[in-house]
Amino acid sequence: MNELELEKQNLEHTLEVLDKVLEAETEKTDETRVLWRREPERYEGLLLLYEGHLKALEKSLEKPYFARIDFEENESKSQKLYIGKHGFDDENNNPVVVDWRAPISSLYYDSEVGKCSYKAPAGIIEGNLNLKRQFDIQNREILSYYDVDIVSRDALLQKYLNENNTARIKNIVSTIQKEQNDIIRRPISDNIVVQGVAGSGKTTIALHRIAYLVYTYKDIIKPNEYLIIGPNQVFMKYINSVLPDLNVNGVSQFTFEEFCKKYINDKYTITDSSKKLSKYINKAINNDVDKFKNSLNYKNMLNLFIDEYIRNVVTSDLKVGSFIILTKDVLLKIYEEVLQGRENLNMIFERFILMTSTYILNERTKILNRLNKHYFKLFEETLDKNKKNAITKELNLIKSELTKGCKNLIRKSLDKYKLTPLQLYKRFLNNITKYDYSSYEHLKELKNITLNYIKEEMVDFEDLAALLYLKFKTSDCKELLEIRHTIIDEAQDLGEFNYSVLKDILGSSTFSIFGDLAQSIYEYRGVNTWGDVDIIYEYSEPK
Repeated sequence: MNELELEKQNLEHTLEVLDKVLEAETEKTDETRVLWRREPERYEGLLLLYEGHLKALEKSLEKPYFARIDFEENESKSQKLYIGKHGFDDENNNPVVVDWRAPISSLYYDSEVGKCSYKAPAGIIEGNLNLKRQFDIQNREILSYYDVDIVSRDALLQKYLNENNTARIKNIVSTIQKEQNDIIRRPISDNIVVQGVAGSGKTTIALHRIAYLVYTYKDIIKPNEYLIIGPNQVFMKYINSVLPDLNVNGVSQFTFEEFCKKYINDKYTITDSSKKLSKYINKAINNDVDKFKNSLNYKNMLNLFIDEYIRNVVTSDLKVGSFIILTKDVLLKIYEEVLQGRENLNMIFERFILMTSTYILNERTKILNRLNKHYFKLFEETLDKNKKNAITKELNLIKSELTKGCKNLIRKSLDKYKLTPLQLYKRFLNNITKYDYSSYEHLKELKNITLNYIKEEMVDFEDLAALLYLKFKTSDCKELLEIRHTIIDEAQDLGEFNYSVLKDILGSSTFSIFGDLAQSIYEYRGVNTWGDVDIIYEYSEPK
C-alpha cells in the first residue's frame, strides 16, 4: 500500500473516531441544556463551553486535520501526530488529532526536520523531527499532501493566499509562518506591539493570538476575561463571524466608543468622527485641540482637578438642625486619614462613612450628653406645643441615628459630591485655566467648543478618554479588573491618553497591540510612534 493510500486510511479512521466523539459530546451538551434550564446561573458557562466545542467538532468533519509531524523524543518514544484546528481524543483518551495551539504543535510551525525542541509545561522537550507534512483535504477527502522542511511559501500556502479573505483566515492555521507563530504563542504575561504594513495579516495574527491564549490558559482564565477592541462596527462584525471558527466564544468585543459607552454609563451622544475628519482634511478645524485632548498633558490637568475636588469634600460640620454631631475639624482629621490609602472617590466615601461612623459609636456617650443638654435647653426656651413636639421628634431621630453611627446622615452629606463623569468634566472645563500648568495656547478654544457640545449632551471621540478616566477615578469598575488580556487592532488611531486610561481601568490586563502607523486615518488624535505606547505599557520586546 502506497503512502497516499495509508494517509487516506488514517483519515477514514479519524472520521470514524470523530463521529463517535460527536455522539458523546452531543449527549453531554443535551444533558447540560436540561441542567441549564433548571439552574441557569450555575450551568450557563458550561453550556457555552460545550456548545462551542460541539460546533468546532462538527466543522472538523469536513477537514479534521491539516498537518502531520513525526517526532522522536527518544528511541522508545516516537509519535506520529496529526494537527488540526480542533483537537480530540478517542474513547481511551489517546490523542487522535492534536490542537494547533498545543505546545507540541509549535514544532510544525517553528522547527526544521532534524534535531529540535519545544517548550512544554514540564520544561523543554528535545528530540528529532523526522517528518513534516501538509495536507490538502476537502469534503472529507485527501486531494494531495506536501512534505516540507519549514512552513514557507510553498504550493499549499500560495493556494490559500489566492483565496478570498474569509476563506483565507479560516485556513491560515495550516500555513502560519515562524515569525507569526512566535507572536501568536507569546505568554499572556507579555505586552507586545506589532507594527505591520497593509496586507501583512495583522488582524489574522491578532485573532489567532486570542484563540491560542483562550486554549492555552483555559483552566485558569475564562473566555469573558479577554477583551478585543477594534476600530469600527464593520470590523467587529467581521471578527464576530471569524472567532467561532477558531473555537473562541464568549470573548468581550467592543469598539473604543462602545467600551466607553458601557462603562462610563452617562447620558451623551458621540459626534460623527467622519464629519470631523472631513473638516480636518479641508483645514476647517484646529486639529491641535483634538491632539491635545488625547495627550498625557491633558490627563495630568485632569489629575490636578480631581485631586482638588477630592480634597475639598469636607467643608462643614456634620449637624442636624442646630446640633453639631461632629465638627468640621474632627471630620477633616478622619478624612485626611482616609485619603492616605485612597483609590477612587467611591471607595474614599465608603471608607470615610465607615471610619466616621465608628468614631461616632465610640464617642456616643459623650455625644448623647451634649445632645440631651442641647435639646433640653431648646425645649425649655419655647412655650409653643407644636415646636416642643418638633424638638422631641428631632431629638429622637438623632438618637436613632446615633445608634447606627449616623451612617445615613454622613452618606447624605456626601451626595452632592457624587457627580456623573459628564458633570465632573463640565466642572473641570469651566475652571480649566486653574489646571493649565503647561500654558496650552488653544485652551480657550478647547473649553468653548467642548462646553457647547456638552450643553447638547454631545461629546467628541477625543473626550472619551477624559470621561473614562473620570469614571475610573470616582467609581468602582470591578468587572474590568477581571480582564486578563486585551487585544487592540488598528491601534494607530488611539492616542496616548486612550492607552493610558485603558491601562488604568484594566489594571489586571496585559496587552497585544496591532497596527500600522502609516495607515492612520485619524492622525490628529493617534500616536506618532509606538514609543508613545512603550512609555505607558513598559514594553521590553522588539516590535
